Amino acid sequence: MPAPEPTAGPNLNKLARGGALNLVGAAVAGVQGLALVFLVAHLYSQRIAGVFFAATSLFIILQAVSWLGTDAGLLRWVPRHLALGDRAAALRTVPVALVPVLATAAAAGLLLAATAPWTAGQFGGGDPGEAAAMVRVLALFLPLAAAHDVLLAATRGYGSMRPTVLVDKILRQTLQVAGVVAAAVLTDGAVWLALAWAAPYLPCLLIAATWYRKISRAGGPAEAPAPADPAADARTDAPVPAGWRPLAGEFWRFTAPRAFAQVCQTAFQRADIVLVAALSSPREAAIYTAATRFIVISQLVTQAVQNVMQPAVSRLLALADRAGAQRIFAVCASWNLALAWPVHLSIAVGAPVYLGAFGPGYAGSGETVTVILAMAMLVATATGARDVMLLMAGRSGLSLVNQSTALAVNLVLNVLLIPPLGIAGAALARACGLLVRTLLALVQVRRILGMTPASAGLFWAGGSALLSFGALPLAVRLVAGSSPVALACALVPGTILYFALMWGGRERLSLTAFASLLPGRRGRAVPPGGPDPAGPAAPPAAETTPARSAHAGN
Repeated sequence: MPAPEPTAGPNLNKLARGGALNLVGAAVAGVQGLALVFLVAHLYSQRIAGVFFAATSLFIILQAVSWLGTDAGLLRWVPRHLALGDRAAALRTVPVALVPVLATAAAAGLLLAATAPWTAGQFGGGDPGEAAAMVRVLALFLPLAAAHDVLLAATRGYGSMRPTVLVDKILRQTLQVAGVVAAAVLTDGAVWLALAWAAPYLPCLLIAATWYRKISRAGGPAEAPAPADPAADARTDAPVPAGWRPLAGEFWRFTAPRAFAQVCQTAFQRADIVLVAALSSPREAAIYTAATRFIVISQLVTQAVQNVMQPAVSRLLALADRAGAQRIFAVCASWNLALAWPVHLSIAVGAPVYLGAFGPGYAGSGETVTVILAMAMLVATATGARDVMLLMAGRSGLSLVNQSTALAVNLVLNVLLIPPLGIAGAALARACGLLVRTLLALVQVRRILGMTPASAGLFWAGGSALLSFGALPLAVRLVAGSSPVALACALVPGTILYFALMWGGRERLSLTAFASLLPGRRGRAVPPGGPDPAGPAAPPAAETTPARSAHAGN
């Protein structure tokens, strides 16, 4: 048995604080996302629900196109400029990203509005006119959504997770759920359903802009000191020149491949819904959306961990601290697995109960979809944030190759498998694409960076989840059936067992980093044997420069 890994130090304490906040947001967003699908499924017919899910999926794909991959660019360059002491470059990076995004989103919105009749005709079912009106409404809000995303990514680059959690994960999705309920009560028109879903982007954009302005004026995080000795300076790249043109050139040379990769990634997640509506029917698209909605919970959990991981890895690689980056990669992989596997295993075993919650018309073929994708997600979430490591190491081209290959596999198999197999074929296509993307990135991170997500904590978390949420609920289902009561009788003791196992493996999982969340413990969880290999602690407040001490992040 490998020896337990040392207690996490200052860098992991900061990750734990930011990660805990993000997990609260992920939990709220996950519940809100399921509630949104649940409400639409119950308040509207399967045809309207299917058209709505297809139209919003198209909106999200175009939103990713308009975003131009600037989230990865901002999360790489802003922390890097702050770590190297160039606050002016960090400030200039945001408009370098924002202006092209706004122009692209406006063009995409105009194109979508102009082609609304044709677009709606592809998935509108029996009433393409209603679908076209829905598409036009969504097109109006595309520039607002794109700007909203860029500004929140900028605040994460400055080390603050609160705006993303409070504005995007909680406020926007709460307003969307409330709007859907209000639209169903006041009118039965699909256009008002689309407006209720899209309108919250306007107030959230205003709040995000105000928050970014406040954070950027305050300065960078105190936890990102510049190198203190000539040897450290020799190990780091020179700061990017402060002029607008050199700054934009460096930013977009890195970000341009990520723009295409972001489109591929979002299309991978959403194109199958549009294809099911087009190649099968809006009704099947509604069933498929409900059957796959649980994946959003896993994506939110993964994003919660990655949001705090990205700027930390960027800073450590800028300071040539590969050992620290490897440490964070492995620890975050074990945290991600520990959070995601219970969801996927529980959903796979309890698929009839899960789909039955959406209504009697959503079970049956949807169960096969749920089980196939739950199994594929076990593999994907066990291998850590591979894409983040490639991006923060400057390998955005490889990320593009991986995402485009996965999308190609997904699209080709969707076209081939949906006509004969229906939504089960769509699930198989998405699972194959997911596995291709995962394995490609895993091999690249190992060969190029010499890093791996494997650790004692990863294996402990995986075994604990399989026992608590796989073996135990499956045994109960074989004996007592698949009713909600039987599932609850399995998950309650399974959850207790899982928490006990997590407590027993807390050293392996570096969960002791979360001790910094307790009153009076912030910053005190330093390992007995010395400082954390993830990197040096921040210097005392008196030694920090004003640009890096005014804002501590989170």
